[in-house]
Amino acid sequence: MRKYILVITLISYWLTSQNIIVKPYLQNASSNSIVIMWEFDQIEDGHVEWGISEDLNNTTIAEFENSSGFNYIFTATINNLSPNTKYYYRTVNYNTYSDVYSFYTEDLSTNESSTKMIIMSDMQTDSSFPNKFHEIVHEGILNYVQQTYTGQLNDNINLVLIPGDLVYNGLNYNEWQDNFFHQGDSLFSFVPLYPVPGNHENNSPYFFQYFNLPLNGTNGFEEHWWYKDISNIRIIGLDSNTPYRIEEQLIWLENILLNTANNTNIDFVFAQLHHPHKSELWTPGNTDYTGEIISLLENFSTESGKPSVHFFGHTHGYSRGQSKDHTHLMVNVASAGGAIDYWGEFPNNDYEEYTISQDEYGYVLVETTAGDNPQFILKRISLGDQELFKNNYIEDSITIKINNLPPTTPINIFPYGNNINPNCVTLSASIFNDPDLDEHGATQWQISNNCNDFSNPIFDVWKQSDNWYNEINTQENDDLTDQEIESLNLLDENTNYCWRVRYRDKGLKWSEWSNPLIFETGTSNLSNNLLNNDGAEDNINFWDIESGILESLSALECNGINPFNGEKYFSVGGLCDESPFGYVSQTIDLYNYYEEINKGQLTAFFGAHLANWGGDDIPSIGIQCLDENNNILFATEMYTSSLSSWNLVQNSCNIPFDTKKIKYIMTGERISGTDNDSYIDDAFLLVGSLYEDCSIYTESISSIQTFIEQKITINPNQLKNESVLNIPYSNYHSVNIQIYDSFGQLVENHKHIHPPSFIIKKNNMSSGNYYIRVTSEEKIIGNVRFQIIN
Repeated sequence: MRKYILVITLISYWLTSQNIIVKPYLQNASSNSIVIMWEFDQIEDGHVEWGISEDLNNTTIAEFENSSGFNYIFTATINNLSPNTKYYYRTVNYNTYSDVYSFYTEDLSTNESSTKMIIMSDMQTDSSFPNKFHEIVHEGILNYVQQTYTGQLNDNINLVLIPGDLVYNGLNYNEWQDNFFHQGDSLFSFVPLYPVPGNHENNSPYFFQYFNLPLNGTNGFEEHWWYKDISNIRIIGLDSNTPYRIEEQLIWLENILLNTANNTNIDFVFAQLHHPHKSELWTPGNTDYTGEIISLLENFSTESGKPSVHFFGHTHGYSRGQSKDHTHLMVNVASAGGAIDYWGEFPNNDYEEYTISQDEYGYVLVETTAGDNPQFILKRISLGDQELFKNNYIEDSITIKINNLPPTTPINIFPYGNNINPNCVTLSASIFNDPDLDEHGATQWQISNNCNDFSNPIFDVWKQSDNWYNEINTQENDDLTDQEIESLNLLDENTNYCWRVRYRDKGLKWSEWSNPLIFETGTSNLSNNLLNNDGAEDNINFWDIESGILESLSALECNGINPFNGEKYFSVGGLCDESPFGYVSQTIDLYNYYEEINKGQLTAFFGAHLANWGGDDIPSIGIQCLDENNNILFATEMYTSSLSSWNLVQNSCNIPFDTKKIKYIMTGERISGTDNDSYIDDAFLLVGSLYEDCSIYTESISSIQTFIEQKITINPNQLKNESVLNIPYSNYHSVNIQIYDSFGQLVENHKHIHPPSFIIKKNNMSSGNYYIRVTSEEKIIGNVRFQIIN
């Protein structure tokens, strides 16, 4: 009796459950073949009907494998197709037919066809916005293609790349249908997709069942890494997940890149992997193994002359940067659905490689041209964030050309000659000129002690045309033709130096270095560094530990970082032995400066290079001006940096009457983890004249513009109702004060203001970042940034 019941149950299931679980989608296309896959809720008669018209007069039988329960994934490989041809198809299981879709075969590489591809990542489901990926596909990609191009979707888009995190949990079978395929099938039924696994796939067997990827990786690691060619592009898929961060993958990649360098049909390499090496929006996701992959790609591009890109995700936002010395792009193509990593929500870091980072949803479109003048155009297309929808707004674009002429070599203008102020000098070079009319993309400045050797410059600064970080372009209005030496104690007095400069266009082509120009510094108005053991080279001697731990660390000791300068750096709070808070100080007697202090003629200049591990812990510096009984006459705020890389933090203050000592303070506060990753190096305390004669070149008189300049300060820097703007300037009767918002718009203009101070009031200014410029008689006296908070 039970057997009959079982048979009846199975027949009933078979009669009532013939459904397509996953609609047909395209895989592994070539010029003469394609793979079509779908999922059906039973095993019956799977095949594809196809043809060059909707008559569908050809049939290809599909293979199948069980996915879960009674469900089966079907795979049909269609061969002997014609290149660059549109075909129509549908899938059939017994009497269940899919809709009719279409696909294109790839063109022959010898025909050098253009290519368009979509790259997006991390569509893993956000429970607060579970249909966001559907929005990205339909309101984003499909609408953009329809409004931008003529013809159908696959008349214009050739393929889709996805560098990982397709679902939230790859081991959860239902997520693949509900959250990935169902939301993206309007794209995937017409355009082939090529994913690589992210950490959320969890190395799931479902990933490898659902996708048919090239089988040209290392034996035993099939579909974890692979490559495919389309037109003049070699696409390389890599697996950056923990079990596969192994030497075998690097060896395979190195060999593939060697082959690619010698392949005359390939102009560009596009690699995709999940994990970043440097992520501005979420530094805890940084992965050293990806850095090893980047090094291989960079060396390949420089040696072969073929530009490369690595696309990644993991961090839920967009970033685009470029290697300094190589034609290599690094592009985060998220988020296509995963919860956005908003600024300030997690540890952030402003890396010099990156020109833009945005906490938004979106995708990337790359249009590649082959032929005699190969190039590609990369565009970031945004759909905004959870609060503000953007209708396919192009937020970023870059064009990379094989045949890119370099900019004209710049000419050093200033400094040169003798008596250059060692504490206040600005480098200036000629205007940018590019023979194929590319715009100015970056400048690199170097100063050396030796005109014939710049291998270890004492000053090496790389500035790019844009730096969109935390909603602000910190490079706004910088024309990249001059550079202030910000560190007050970089140059010694009465010393010869050489400097040089080079320009880069926005297509990543560098000019040659300029001819080095020699200059000699004059006498400094500032003291020498009054601190002893300013960089931990003498262990922790001369520093008073008032709380916690202070350590002098060598490079990478106790899993730390490299020193900014020299052999050692300070860990304030401790790394080998930890404490949650470190407070150390050094008190300097100002006996030799009493007279100048009491005449109001002396200023204290202080600073250091600060860093931390992941952007969380807080290294800080500040000073206190003390009387002879150690009473505090004035104390600065504690200045800090949230960057994980070394960052110069410095400030100054007028030394008040009756100051006998200055107490220089370093602190380190642990915010997360067990280590106190608060690092400080090259601390300094200088005192000197309130006024400085700065060495600056002005074109109008072709000579040094000498004027009295002092850094403008605002206290407090975070304004709630009002703050005091300090203008220690006496050569002019009045000054003008302009306040600009973060978009560069003038919001307040105060004229004929008499120094030395001015009250800045909040008035109608909203919360955000602002910029003050103080001028007099058309000369810029100084600038300062401040923030308005609620």
